[in-house]
Order: sequence, then structure tokens, then C-alpha cells
Amino acid sequence: MAEGHHPRKRARPRDPSQPAQALGGRRPDRVLLTGASGFVGREVLKQLLAKGHEVVAVARRLRGDDALPGVIQVAADITGDGWQRWCLGCSAAIHLVGIIRETPRSGATFARAHQLAAARVVRACQEMGIARLLHMSTLGAKQIGPTPYLRSKWEGEQEVRRSNLHWTIFRPSVIFGPGDGLSGVLAAALRRFPVFPVFGDGRYRLQPVAVDEVARRLVGALGLSATVGETYELGGPEAISYDELLRRTAAAVGVHRPLVHLPLALSRALVSLLQLLPDAPITRDELTMLLASTPCDDPAATLIFGAPTRRYEGPTWLRPAPA
Repeated sequence: MAEGHHPRKRARPRDPSQPAQALGGRRPDRVLLTGASGFVGREVLKQLLAKGHEVVAVARRLRGDDALPGVIQVAADITGDGWQRWCLGCSAAIHLVGIIRETPRSGATFARAHQLAAARVVRACQEMGIARLLHMSTLGAKQIGPTPYLRSKWEGEQEVRRSNLHWTIFRPSVIFGPGDGLSGVLAAALRRFPVFPVFGDGRYRLQPVAVDEVARRLVGALGLSATVGETYELGGPEAISYDELLRRTAAAVGVHRPLVHLPLALSRALVSLLQLLPDAPITRDELTMLLASTPCDDPAATLIFGAPTRRYEGPTWLRPAPA
């Protein structure tokens, strides 16, 4: 595919019995990775290095344990300037920057973290001659989505789609693994309280996907021409109810807690009060997304990358070590 061509039609899924065609006939050797110190970023970094790539790892806050051979660490705000010069020599970029909650006083807004950051990465790729861009969005991103988070994720996608880059967009479901933002919080709450409140009937479904499987698909897509111009939903092998997710989380950390279901009206009123706290466990918008029940089924993603295999069994990594 010639550089600058913007694909308009959905590519035909690859026949899994045939070898995938490499993009441009070679794999990208040096990769720009934004959000490199985050939950997903650390796993993507590990897998890039395992594949023999050199990585320019950009993050606002650097981690000492990410100072590894083959990693060029760049401490920078991706929405600012100065970091772009470190991208020289990169032939691909993986953009992972995102936030789940705004803190306007510190400048962390959805518009800045999702739309502006994506626009800056696109411009950097264009200026530095980086043709290949993988962009991580989220399941449920829509132009008229029910929350500002989902709408801003959609706007970030549009910055990528409007570019002349060889782009691929990924929309993962809830991602789990050591250090994730959900199971650890739930495990702590389940350990603390004798009963656990559930918003509504608890039957709304999620499709948790393992962080290593998300990273494997991102890294694997780098050189595949069949993925250019495509948007893939990524979920785990099963969709489970929120009640079941809580039961598996509790079992993984060795506790049993009765689940008390609260009427939705009461739940929304309670969350409206909780979100006034400095470290609110949940906000109104997060409750809206939780209740939305967004399992995914993307046959094209399965054809290209294979079926996911890791079921959510709770945060087994938080299980107390045997005495």
C-alpha cells in the first residue's frame, strides 16, 4: 500500500490458514509507545522487547524498572512539545494514552487526554515519517455516547481516521491483570465489608479480556497489512454478569460475601453522593457505563488474531501467599 493512501473500505479478513502479509515487507524495528508506564503500556513494552523491537517509551512519569536495554525513555506530556524529536527513526507508533476519570484542576480532561493527545501523535507521525499507527480506544466509543468519556474516545478515533496514516484502532473491553484499575479495587472492598452492595440486578454483562492478550494483538498487528484501516473490538472468551465477576473476585482472594442488590434509583442517588468524595469509588458516568452491558463479538478480530483464551478468574495475583 502506497504511503499516504487512506483506506476507505473494510479490508477482507485474512484466511487463518494462510500466512499474514507483512506491512511493507518488513517489520518495524523501532516503535514509539505512548502511555508506556501505564497498566497496558508496561505489558506492550515487554512484548515489543520480546519481539526484538527497540522502543521509544513516552510517559508523563517514568518508572525505574522500565529502564531496560532497548528502551529509550522520554518523560513528557504527550499533548505538549519537545518529545517529538525522540521519534526520529521510528517506523511505527502505538498510542495508549487515556484516562478513565477527569481531574480538571491538574489539566487532566477527556478532551485533552483523548482527542488532543491523539491529534498530537498523528501530527508527530506525519512530521517524522512514521506511516504505521495503532490506536487504543475503548469498547462503546460513540459520537453520541452516553458519557463524555465515550464521546471523547470517539473524537480521538476520528483524529486517527482523518489522517493519511496506515492506522488500526482497537476497542478493548474491561482489561484485567496485575495492576488493573478494577479487580484490585473490588478485591479490597470485598475484603473490607461483610456484605457487598450491587447497583441494580447485577445481571448486566462484561467481557473481561486479559492484558497480555490485548498486548499480543497490538504488537501482532504492527506488520499486518490486513489490519490497516480496521477497527477491532477486543473481549475475552466469555461475557459474564457483574454478579459473577464479583463472585469470582471474592473467591480469588479467599472471601465470601453476600451480594445486596440496590434499586437503580437508590443506586444513582448513592453514587451522586459518593462522587463528591476526593477518591470516589465510582462516579455517575462510570455507573452509566457499567449498566450499559457491552459484551463484544468481533469475528474479524478472531480471524486475524485468533480467539481469546484467558477467562476472568478474579485477581489470583492478589491471593495471600501460603504460610
